[in-house]
Amino acid sequence: MTKTLAAYGGFGTSLTAFLLVIVAAFFLCLIVGAGEDTVSGFLTANRTLASLRNGIAMCGDYISVTALLVPVGTIALAGQDGMAFTASSIAALIILLMLAEPVRRTGAFTLGGVLTTRFTGRLVRTAAAVVTLLVCVPLTVVQLKVAGDATAYLLGRNEPAAAQVCTALMGLLIVSFAAFGGMRGTSVIETVKVALAFGTFTIAAVIVLSRFDFGLGTLLQQAATGSGRGEAYFEPGQLYGSTFTGGAERLSVCLTLALGTGVLPPLLMRISASRTSRTARRSARHALIGFAAFSLVLTILGLGAAALVGAREITTTGEQGYPALFLLFDTISGTGGGVFHTLFACAVFVTALGAVSGLTLSAAASLAHDLRPPGPRATDEGQVRATRWWLAAVGITSVTLAVLMHAWGILFFASYAAAMAASTILPALVYTLFWKGLTRRGLLATLYAGAAGCLLLQFLSPTVSGTPTALFPSHDFHWIPLENIAIIAIPIGFAAGWITSRLDRQTSTRPAPRAPLHPGGAGLLNPPSRVRRLPAIRPSVLPRQRDL
Repeated sequence: MTKTLAAYGGFGTSLTAFLLVIVAAFFLCLIVGAGEDTVSGFLTANRTLASLRNGIAMCGDYISVTALLVPVGTIALAGQDGMAFTASSIAALIILLMLAEPVRRTGAFTLGGVLTTRFTGRLVRTAAAVVTLLVCVPLTVVQLKVAGDATAYLLGRNEPAAAQVCTALMGLLIVSFAAFGGMRGTSVIETVKVALAFGTFTIAAVIVLSRFDFGLGTLLQQAATGSGRGEAYFEPGQLYGSTFTGGAERLSVCLTLALGTGVLPPLLMRISASRTSRTARRSARHALIGFAAFSLVLTILGLGAAALVGAREITTTGEQGYPALFLLFDTISGTGGGVFHTLFACAVFVTALGAVSGLTLSAAASLAHDLRPPGPRATDEGQVRATRWWLAAVGITSVTLAVLMHAWGILFFASYAAAMAASTILPALVYTLFWKGLTRRGLLATLYAGAAGCLLLQFLSPTVSGTPTALFPSHDFHWIPLENIAIIAIPIGFAAGWITSRLDRQTSTRPAPRAPLHPGGAGLLNPPSRVRRLPAIRPSVLPRQRDL
């Protein structure tokens, strides 16, 4: 990555435009979120969002920084595998579409609130808050790291120290935006993000197609040539191989994307902002259509990166090929110059702003209302203040982790968080909303067993130790050959809830054991305090012997 904004002679203008976007976003969050001193207003925008507006914002919640950068590189390097992963991401919104109406019908805005509509109690809310943190914090760290790298690169500074500084500054700005804006401010930012990212990427896709005279067949042929794989580029197994382990890896990634990314806490909170349950379903449908169109654009860009940049240059520039989009923009930037790079820089920043704001807001809401429910005397103003403090705590913690772990390979955290959601949140929602046989212990088993299984499996996977790109490359204690553990973790979450509920119901329906008799046979060892006396039989009503 040798080209920078300065190479196009427009660095000063691009930087000025980038800073203007940051200032505009801050004032937009401040103006839109001003006066939101009620819980309903701050966390659900008073449930006043129309279906189309909320659907666009929901699509924006689903588009993270990694969703901007990783699919292009994966398609460029792996061809058919990358396209299958993109299709799996679309399938996740189909899952959300099926859950949107029953989730909105509960009237809750956190995972704990949804689950306690079936089983009340502090244990359920605590388990939901723990799972929410285990999903949101790793995702936030990944978003901040990738956004810091992207900002440093787009500003022409590729040093690790510069990337760490950009991560810290971007993170603190984003946390401030989320604390001021709330759900209404986040909704506006998400709408702007969709318009900016979709517009910028669509322009880039049109430029890519124009390089091949808008011939899709020519683009596919050149992509296969640039990948260095030939016709094998369109066959499965390019990313993980064609062995049994490679097939399990591909299936696990597809399950992670299809079953985990559609039930993330920010999307559940977004559903609660809909006016009615029907509006929530229509919003999910709009989000599905919008993301499907955006995925088509990403596919074209991925093929364009393979054809115009080449797999060899992509693999030498960064981890897992996510700089492929930068290199593609460098290649086609002669058409748009520095303006094109400025749009991309702004799109990356607004995407990071929307994604991190949604994650930190949902985590803070869960901590404020699930982990420590407000008392009966708590006022709306006090609850909003507590939520903002929790939001700041989660945000600062995530920024600190992103800076400290910046030199580590932590992109697998995104896959881990989605697998955690698929093995805990998805079975908990499905069982709570649709299965009458669920018990309280079964629900707790689903959450805790799914979370514990996911943590243990990920810790024993090659992403943590045993490989050069692992979190601890100098150690080797991995037992599981799979980098993506959803294929094992998801059945654990579903099975734990089902088995525990079945055993719990059998125990509760079993007849109570009879009290033991006194050793002498003279009666009960512990007779009840109140014994029902039978009425005495008068001699006059006894049958006479001649009647017998």
